Amino acid sequence: MRPKAGPSLRKGTGRTQKRRKRSTEAELVKEDLGVEVERPLDAEDVALASLEAQVRAKEARADLGSTAPNTVVAVRLSSAVISRLETEAARRCITPSELITRALMQYLRT
Repeated sequence: MRPKAGPSLRKGTGRTQKRRKRSTEAELVKEDLGVEVERPLDAEDVALASLEAQVRAKEARADLGSTAPNTVVAVRLSSAVISRLETEAARRCITPSELITRALMQYLRT
């Protein structure tokens, strides 16, 4: 019977690396101007990032509900549809966005 805490004798398992000490204290970091230093995130950073994401989501929803005449709505189209859209817009001598606007207005009337 093999002891539980003994080293493994399997092939390819060399010695394990020494464990690094984890410090709970902040490290002193010398900073040069223009050099970014990566630091671990704390609870305040996580909370701020979450709040910013919520604000961006609310702003995006508000933008979609806007009634301004120049409201922008992003739509994802396949490359085949984009190609057909550009061809038809060039044939009619209008921009692709104008063609989409006209097509939606015609579709929504019915």
